[in-house]
Amino acid sequence: MTARHRDLRQMQQQAGELDARLAATRHSARSGDQLVTAIVTGQEKLLDLRIDDRALHGAHIRTLGLSIVEAVRNARTAARASSLPHVNALFGKRPPSLPVPGPAAPPVPSAAPARRDPAPEDEENFAELDFLTDEEPEAEGGRW
Repeated sequence: MTARHRDLRQMQQQAGELDARLAATRHSARSGDQLVTAIVTGQEKLLDLRIDDRALHGAHIRTLGLSIVEAVRNARTAARASSLPHVNALFGKRPPSLPVPGPAAPPVPSAAPARRDPAPEDEENFAELDFLTDEEPEAEGGRW
């Protein structure tokens, strides 16, 4: 076996060990409104999503999807920031500087919703859909 093959096998073994460590690592983060918590592995796989009961009542229901996405993104950013130095060390690279993950500012409630440009004809406007009901949306011109 050549030195190159030994080096490759050693790197594969180290990569496998790192992958196992990342799979066992947990990172959690919250949405800016503190109503959603996401837990991911060091591999950025979503393991758990916790939604505070307050998110299901009142004005927050319309922003729940955004809060979920924000919490998952924050947890994955934390996992990436934690694992990147280990991955770079495996390949002998210096880590790039990353922004420090932190909670985003909570949304500021307003009296009127922000005006949006109309969606193109071939796209659905998910802002107008209610994902919490079992009712079918009304048909409109052959579309939902």
